[in-house]
Amino acid sequence: MKNRHVVGNKDRKKYFFMIKDAFPDIDIPSKSKMEIAKIEDFDGLIIDNSVDFLVANNSILLTIHAISNYKPKTRWVTVDEGAIRFIVNGADVMAPGIVDADKDIRKGYSVWVRDEKHSTPLASGIALM
Repeated sequence: MKNRHVVGNKDRKKYFFMIKDAFPDIDIPSKSKMEIAKIEDFDGLIIDNSVDFLVANNSILLTIHAISNYKPKTRWVTVDEGAIRFIVNGADVMAPGIVDADKDIRKGYSVWVRDEKHSTPLASGIALM
């Protein structure tokens, strides 16, 4: 991480809006400490000393830790067991591996991927279709 610093009030409101827009059921307490740091090609949004979101190109993605912590109920994609090992090794999610998905997902939305058997979070990304 590089250039870690506390987020100012103007940017803080922007990030709260981005989170609420992408994941309406996630509530970040308004008193939470919010910092930002450069992590490779992303800006890491740090909430109370935990990297919970990645920001790039005006999109916000959940980290696996954030999915486990906030337990979002929207924008999920469920994949079959055969796809798991490929996804955790960085492969894109392919349509044949998808067994279910939140009906409100649209192209360009931030989504998170879970397994079919236990709903364990596997990855996050942007919906391409």
